[in-house]
Amino acid sequence: MKNNTDADIFFAVLDLVYRIKLKFLNHLSENNQFPIGIDANWVSPTQHHIPQVGLSDWLLNTGSLTERLQALTSNFEVEVIGQATMHGDESEQLALPQYDEQAWQVREVILHGEGKPWVFARSVLPEHLCKTTWATLGNQPLGQRIFNDDQFVRSEFSIAKLTTNPIDPHAELKHALWGRRSKFKVHDWHLLVAEVFLPDCPCYVAESMRA
Repeated sequence: MKNNTDADIFFAVLDLVYRIKLKFLNHLSENNQFPIGIDANWVSPTQHHIPQVGLSDWLLNTGSLTERLQALTSNFEVEVIGQATMHGDESEQLALPQYDEQAWQVREVILHGEGKPWVFARSVLPEHLCKTTWATLGNQPLGQRIFNDDQFVRSEFSIAKLTTNPIDPHAELKHALWGRRSKFKVHDWHLLVAEVFLPDCPCYVAESMRA
């Protein structure tokens, strides 16, 4: 039997990685999952009546949402729906300074706790950062990278009230869903992060919500 050389092993691993990636991309295409997007009207928190103090704290808290969710479960997972070079929607383009001067990537993930989807997050990121600083991000939470770097500065929040679930738009909702969006700046780079709290998110627990 012929022994495998280091080159044979290297190319075999590359071929396996390519096949796995291709299978994943085909799965996304077949299910038409990415990009999902967020159909929302983002406004200042002063323009909405947030029905409960507890929910307001979730929407306007400036700490790490990832760490807050992780503290509530021993089974936290990040599901990457997709990430690719593409334009943000009109609202996102208007929110980002010098949008037309560079390329961007859109990244969408679902944060799961206890096996349930808790948060849908959509980020618009400078492609330069995606190819350098965050080249190995994979299925790690973006928030974990941001909040472990003191150089990031966060803007004020915008919030939105949604009447449909972005990851399951045909499902009947028992109450309205809420989301928040903010910009981050590091050096000369800007990025936009939006998070929608899905029906099973702990932010709604013990809240008397009205759609």
